[in-house]
Amino acid sequence: MVSTATPAPTAGSPSRTSLGPGPDVLVRRRAADFDRPGRGRFTQPAWARPVNRALRGASTVLCADTDERVVALTYDDGPDPEQTPALLDVLARRSIRATFFVLVEHAEAHPGIVRRALDEGHEVELHGIDHTRLSALGTRAAVARVREGKDRLEQVTGRPVRFFRPPYGAQTLPQAVGFRALGLELVLWSGWAQDWVHDEVPAVAGRIVRPFRPGAVILLHDTRGDPDVGDPTEVPRFSRAEALSHALDLLSAGGAAEPWDYATVGQLLADRPAVRAVWAETSSRRRSR
Repeated sequence: MVSTATPAPTAGSPSRTSLGPGPDVLVRRRAADFDRPGRGRFTQPAWARPVNRALRGASTVLCADTDERVVALTYDDGPDPEQTPALLDVLARRSIRATFFVLVEHAEAHPGIVRRALDEGHEVELHGIDHTRLSALGTRAAVARVREGKDRLEQVTGRPVRFFRPPYGAQTLPQAVGFRALGLELVLWSGWAQDWVHDEVPAVAGRIVRPFRPGAVILLHDTRGDPDVGDPTEVPRFSRAEALSHALDLLSAGGAAEPWDYATVGQLLADRPAVRAVWAETSSRRRSR
């Protein structure tokens, strides 16, 4: 699940510093925007400006700024021994590479699934040790927890961790600066499928397709690692692989003149400017130091 934090833009002078060619772009976005259907660039309907260096240090990537019909599929909370292998099967049949933001405790419990994902060309990046809401912690405690998670995940993968997506997308601004100081690029999403609650496969597939737009980063889940279950009837029981397969069929059946291409987050951002937001959760809860 995700937070409904609101990004807070701040003015500044332009900078050419970016992940890909050209300047990164800062946008003002609300969580409600992630439910909008994809039409054109993510920056088109939003306030946007080039990112200065100071803002870049506290900003979070939402997607890429491009007119190309390319998207990144991202999966949170796994690996899951029941759902993730079937998802990998679908991705392999379709020759699609995705990015998996994993929970370290799950990765350590299922290193074979992690190895398979890496061997098949997917990215495995950090979502957290578990699904603890980091914005409820103090900055030092949160940064220490992410540092530990990064180190432990690198022991599983044998590769450097480049990207981090905080659980629920929840972070404070000082935490975001601290996470970036660990050498991590913070990545959220530009659209979601709300697949953290149960629904029928066709309905979930429709929500996967809905936020497709050039440069999109789509938030999906290969399991639900969130401990805040709430209503037990909302716990997802559908097949993640069937939902993805159905969504891809919908896209291919749409008769579009140009098909969609798929990239990992790293591939998407390597050759294109990033769309960023200063994204932070505000909370009145007292945080431990």
